[in-house]
Amino acid sequence: MSSLRQLRSLRRRQRDNSGRSKPLTITPPTPELIASFISNHDTQEHSPLFNQIPPEIRNAIFLYALLSYEDLSTVYPEDEHYSRPDYRHTSRIDPRILQTCRLIYLESRFLPVMATEHVFWCHRAPPGITNASNPREYFARFTEEQKDRVDRVHFFTQQYYLEGDFPEICKLPAMRPRSLKITLRHGDWWWWEDNHPLNLNDVWSTGLDYSTRLEEVILELETMERDKEQIYAIAERIKKYTHILNNGKTLSTAGNPIVKKEWMGPSRLSDLYYDKARDKWTERDTEAEQGVPDPGLKYCIVVIRWTICPEEEEK
Repeated sequence: MSSLRQLRSLRRRQRDNSGRSKPLTITPPTPELIASFISNHDTQEHSPLFNQIPPEIRNAIFLYALLSYEDLSTVYPEDEHYSRPDYRHTSRIDPRILQTCRLIYLESRFLPVMATEHVFWCHRAPPGITNASNPREYFARFTEEQKDRVDRVHFFTQQYYLEGDFPEICKLPAMRPRSLKITLRHGDWWWWEDNHPLNLNDVWSTGLDYSTRLEEVILELETMERDKEQIYAIAERIKKYTHILNNGKTLSTAGNPIVKKEWMGPSRLSDLYYDKARDKWTERDTEAEQGVPDPGLKYCIVVIRWTICPEEEEK
């Protein structure tokens, strides 16, 4: 089997004994395979794509072709925790351009990794996402070169995970993003359904200093409008913190003002709904809801952003 056919086989499907198709186990391309492409490929010197179009424009074309897109055939139910602005559909990538020729593969093989937002749902993930809550297994499929080119990682995390497992996840050698975003949604707070006061333990950030490439940390805190002053107070408290990384650089909110946003979302969330008259979340009556539109609920978000201190960027 040729090297190119080996690469293509990573996307093939095989059949089990019952005749049903199932995906092959995803394995990263080996260094030997990449080396064979580098040493043995057509330079495409007669192709207008390579002999007339400048590399930077060609790279932009490849990037456009490899950007993730929303699969509109899958629509997330509005009353699920994972359904929210910019996350209404499954995100997909079409990598077939990488199969056209070895030179295209060599020039653009890192673009999907670099351009994609690598999203983890910890927990309550949309259906059908492999390793949605398991960064360890997710990045195990990457080569070392790919791990070094991961740009953005985004965690939607329940509070128990953020204050429990998340610091250890940050210490994984495979976790090397430039930008790390964490979103704590209204339904992620401890005892949110009981109107419990909101509080954030600072332990969530104790693993950040293990990152070797981190340049940006974004923390989004969300709650319903009624409790917005609580998240604003948390933001004012933690924005004063700095995070010293193992590489000696410091993450700070200096020059990054707090951003406040809001959106209209569901008052029916999973198996609960917000009873405005009683000012409490209570069990849904799906029969009584038939034909009655969701009146909606305003949610408020506060965004705190840490970046490398400006004086250290010049070093």
